[in-house]
Amino acid sequence: MRVPLSLLSAVVAALLLSSCSATGPAEGAGVTASGQRVLNVVASTSVYADVAEAVGGKHVSVKAIVDKTSQDPHSYEATARDMLALSKADVIIANGGGYDPFMDSMAAGLELPTGSILHAVDFLAAGGHTEAHDEAGHDEAAPDEASAPVTDHGTHDHSGPNEHVWYDVHTVGALAAEIAREYGQLMPEHAEDFTDAARGFDAQIGSLAGHLESLRPLAEGKKFAMTEPLAYYLLTDAGLTDATPAGFSAAMEAGEDVSPLLLKRLTDGLHHGEYAVLALNTQTSGAQTDKVRSIAQEAGVPVLSMTETLPEGQHYMSWMESNVHELEVALGNG
Repeated sequence: MRVPLSLLSAVVAALLLSSCSATGPAEGAGVTASGQRVLNVVASTSVYADVAEAVGGKHVSVKAIVDKTSQDPHSYEATARDMLALSKADVIIANGGGYDPFMDSMAAGLELPTGSILHAVDFLAAGGHTEAHDEAGHDEAAPDEASAPVTDHGTHDHSGPNEHVWYDVHTVGALAAEIAREYGQLMPEHAEDFTDAARGFDAQIGSLAGHLESLRPLAEGKKFAMTEPLAYYLLTDAGLTDATPAGFSAAMEAGEDVSPLLLKRLTDGLHHGEYAVLALNTQTSGAQTDKVRSIAQEAGVPVLSMTETLPEGQHYMSWMESNVHELEVALGNG
């Protein structure tokens, strides 16, 4: 059941009063048990929480709203505890682009100032991607697909670029640099620490980008299909071309039944060797995803299993590196 923001805000106010009376001024938010001041950071998902912690280190206390692969950020409903955490945050990080609208809804309910949330999508151009893609991240369609039905009404806004920007490693690097700047303004005595951490993070991003670049000779002339536009940036950065039937991934992401025509086009493409890999979003998988996986396996097409949040025990870098390695193996090198 969707809870009105006004009710959540009232509950948050009560929780804030209770928290203040229980802890007292000396033990308020932003202070560790040893009395050391830290910045409270709230991120929409575990992906951005991990980046925030990598930059902030011991000087930050980070909370992720969505932190399990069993949760779907697209449809997540905020709780009073989430709003309470947001009300105490020094820095707030979201994906934006309609991907995690609960963050902006909470900010509006708490009457936080406009611009108080860092949105990762704002750093897409800084990361090197400047083109706007449609709801499927679709680059190219075969001539006979030009009249394919396209589903435009997804579960969130698809009017701008593909919003799954954490799969664009350069965008995440640019976001990390901005996070360091924000931290430095709030805690200038540790600004150099944050800057150094962001530089170290960016160096790892560079190594990861280099690994992707090294796959281009393997990917040259090859195409991919995807059930949802999740890993579009990663796959195209490796040199692959998106040839998903237009409208297919949009329907899958919206939780709609894919038309028989679109399913046939994808099936034919898989069996005729048109695709080097098939990328699946396993975090929102269902009967249709399982069916497409089976078709690809029968056709001998490698299947890449992708998630929207960090798998248990992984950090952003190790997770992306494992995704790149899986792609490398799928392309026949490894």
